[in-house]
Amino acid sequence: MNIWGITSTHGSQGVAGVKGVEAAKATSAAVNQGVGEVRDTVALSVDAVQAAGNASDIRLDKVNAIRAAIADGSYETPEKLDLALDRLLERLG
Repeated sequence: MNIWGITSTHGSQGVAGVKGVEAAKATSAAVNQGVGEVRDTVALSVDAVQAAGNASDIRLDKVNAIRAAIADGSYETPEKLDLALDRLLERLG
């Protein structure tokens, strides 16, 4: 039961609506079974890539270089992560 303030209550809610639990269990099982490293992936639709190619302010040479660096594991460096964390803390603080 949820209690909202001193005058309002709501009945209990089922957990069937919880999303992502199965995915988390599958990922955990894969790691525990030694399937290998679990990596995040990003997929771009053909429309998004074509739109990016048509936009004048997007430099595809830079995009392709960053994609290659991400693929070979050299994109994330301690310096970049520190800078990203500093910027996040500035926005939050």
